[in-house]
Amino acid sequence: MENIDNTHLIELIQKLKEEKTMEIQNQVISEVLKSRFMCPVVLENAPKGGGKIEVNKDTKIQFSIIKTQDGKNYLMAFTSDPEVHKWQKTKVQQSIIYTFEDYAKIVTSNDNLAGFVIDPMGCNIVFTADMIKEIKNNITKETVVEKDTEVQLGIPKDYPEELANKLRDVFRNIEEVKEAYLLLMTNGDELSYLVILDADGKEKEHFNTIASAAIPFLDKMPLNLLAANTEFGETAKKDFKPFYTKD
Repeated sequence: MENIDNTHLIELIQKLKEEKTMEIQNQVISEVLKSRFMCPVVLENAPKGGGKIEVNKDTKIQFSIIKTQDGKNYLMAFTSDPEVHKWQKTKVQQSIIYTFEDYAKIVTSNDNLAGFVIDPMGCNIVFTADMIKEIKNNITKETVVEKDTEVQLGIPKDYPEELANKLRDVFRNIEEVKEAYLLLMTNGDELSYLVILDADGKEKEHFNTIASAAIPFLDKMPLNLLAANTEFGETAKKDFKPFYTKD
């Protein structure tokens, strides 16, 4: 089992229990999106190679679940080996490393699952299916602008300086990012931020990192992400100046 480190997430969760603010809650969500968890499973037909169990198309995965008093089933997401052992004292339990995206796919495709819980014998933070859908659908998404779509772009009247500064910090640590645009996008009745990114053709590789960093600064405003090398991106670049340019 590869090592995972969720120290910062545990610190944020503890802080949230002490200070129940929206800002800290968003920071927890942001860190969860970046974290990796141990999901206890039983693997059938999994070949062994080099001392490791391999998962392939023939491998059957049976998930271990925890059931609440009201009869709802939750997957478990453990932040460390010690947390796994609080649940199961022996060390024979198999685990797969999963991200938030992995849990989201499993939960949203299975009506028998109500969500997943982080460290049920520890911090016991629950992400319900509705919460998962809200995080995935309403906070950040990659933009696909169809040809002839009537979309209006502009500079936000109340410019989100904290969001812009955070994104600049992120971009400074991503070598491929050459420039970025932060705009307000109106599509029908929908209003959202739009970040157009020029990252040498590798934009999509960094969308999750950008989304995770942005969440605490969005104030429930959706954030759309778009590669600059798209037709819509190229058109938008002609009318606006970048808010970030690589030094």
